[in-house]
Amino acid sequence: MDITHKHAGHLIVIEDQPFKANDSGMWDLTDIWRILKLPKGKSPAQWRTNQSKRLEAMQNLHSSNGSGSWATKRATLAYAAWVSEEFETMVYDAFEAILEMPEIAQLVAIKMQSLGKHHSAEILQRQLTENQERNVILRGLRKGPQKPRSAEQKERERLARMAYRNESRARKQGDHI
Repeated sequence: MDITHKHAGHLIVIEDQPFKANDSGMWDLTDIWRILKLPKGKSPAQWRTNQSKRLEAMQNLHSSNGSGSWATKRATLAYAAWVSEEFETMVYDAFEAILEMPEIAQLVAIKMQSLGKHHSAEILQRQLTENQERNVILRGLRKGPQKPRSAEQKERERLARMAYRNESRARKQGDHI
């Protein structure tokens, strides 16, 4: 049985640089530090706080001499906070970008599907669909009471919803990849 972490292969983008999680759902902090040219005193090897020790004990952080420091999402955010408040905000925004920009989330879902990460792609696609449906409802509430719609308008809306559902199902089954 092949079990991968829910964040395996996930991509975050910080200052236009992509960073991909390994199969264990961990990001290479040393790679992030090196590529983004963070201060020397803020290398992951220098991060020896009580929090980093706790994260290591909880298996959220793995450090090894010479091969880098690997961190879960939680530990990556904690490391970013240790570097600086500004960097913490950047990293947090990188993790949240998928939730806030559906077009990026869609691209990530398609890429994950093509990499064989079907379960993660399906979760992301489901989240996208739920967000889109919620936004439609919220927009309707903001508009207030609506004028009565004709039978023709109702039928067009029904067909559009049906087409959208069919497209979503097809995407989940991999027809558009």
